[in-house]
Amino acid sequence: MAMEARTAFQNARSESRYKDAPVAGVSADDHADLYRQLWHECAGLTIKVPHLGDRVFYFPQGHIEQIKECLNDEDDTSIPNYHLPSKILCKVVDVELKAFPDSDEVFAEIGLLPDSEEGWGSISRSVPQKIPANSFRKVLTTSDASSHGGCCLPKAHVEKTFPPLGVQDPSEDQASQFLVAKDLVGATWYFQHIYRGNPKRHILANGWNKFACEKKLKAGDTCIFMRGLGPNEIFVGVHRAVRMQKRSTDLTGPAMRRGILVNAALAIDTRCPFTVIYHPRMCASAFVVSYDKVMEALKVNYSPEMGFEMLVDGGEDPEMKRFSGIITAKKDIDPARWPRSEWRCLKVQWDVTSSGQLLPLRVSPWDILPLGLDVSHMQLSSSVDRKRSMPFKHMIHYNPFSRTNENSESGGLQSQGLTLSVVNPGSSSCQDETILAEDR
Repeated sequence: MAMEARTAFQNARSESRYKDAPVAGVSADDHADLYRQLWHECAGLTIKVPHLGDRVFYFPQGHIEQIKECLNDEDDTSIPNYHLPSKILCKVVDVELKAFPDSDEVFAEIGLLPDSEEGWGSISRSVPQKIPANSFRKVLTTSDASSHGGCCLPKAHVEKTFPPLGVQDPSEDQASQFLVAKDLVGATWYFQHIYRGNPKRHILANGWNKFACEKKLKAGDTCIFMRGLGPNEIFVGVHRAVRMQKRSTDLTGPAMRRGILVNAALAIDTRCPFTVIYHPRMCASAFVVSYDKVMEALKVNYSPEMGFEMLVDGGEDPEMKRFSGIITAKKDIDPARWPRSEWRCLKVQWDVTSSGQLLPLRVSPWDILPLGLDVSHMQLSSSVDRKRSMPFKHMIHYNPFSRTNENSESGGLQSQGLTLSVVNPGSSSCQDETILAEDR
């Protein structure tokens, strides 16, 4: 019986190679739409990536902080900021959502064009989902992640998301079908989906072991399953409980930080686009933020003891979690290099009930929702810091961070100095240098 099932699986897999043709009535845009939805499911529910044409602020301070997480080093405060303002008004000229082949960790390449015009109004393009995706998350058990056995799936989610198994013959002990699964890095996997047992369970059998081994899945990792467009097609993504080991790079932390700042300074000086790479798993907060979101947040006059709430990704939970706390201080962390910066300028204390979750000790104003606001807490006006970068007077004869090795096999790590993005919750500055409460 096992041999027959294995032979049938191999035959179905072989036939699938020839059936992987475009589905009638389904366009490439439809596939791209589902890919975007799967990417966001893997990135996290709170992750926001701008769309082409959006107006955003780029925070170089937040960008260079992220090197610490990737390289496990400390920031070098002797590196100048090359006369960069704390936030740079930009237009989004390119967005590519990708994943590393060796880890399935998602990242986004975002092309930005510095723009000094403040008066041309807000542009925030919402890209609607053409196809509402059915999906569910499964936290893997030790048995699911083992080299033998299969992956047991929840009945309710499978029946809502997977292609239907069809009418089962009452005389048969099980029903089965063969699924073609596509992941974020473009690979195709073949699973046998069976419904058997007493009580009956949905199981991914043949093909699952190969997937689990090649993806190096561990107990606690989460797999996201999403309905595809073809009759037996699904999409599968991976969200690891623990990030895989940091990537190797020939560049040191200081070199990468200099590259990030130099590229941004040159982009402002020449009015040319530059590219940043955003890694959601390495960031507690995005460093490319919607113009509207920032400007609305800066209308508030933040003060000690002000209550707030913040949404946090619920992990395997399909819903976001809401945590509350109070602001304890508003203070520049690096007043010498980034005076009056709003990046993570608020020191916070979380409610006792939030202690079970790893939460940042500093947040940016646009990361939180203030509670109980009245007129006294609203700024009379809020405008963009119009300070532009000073003329870049240093001639650069060699720039190792230019995009000369784009789309390399390592996910573009060595293509430029902007390719690593990791956030450490402990670096920020703010609009007001005065300490409003004792540091904690």
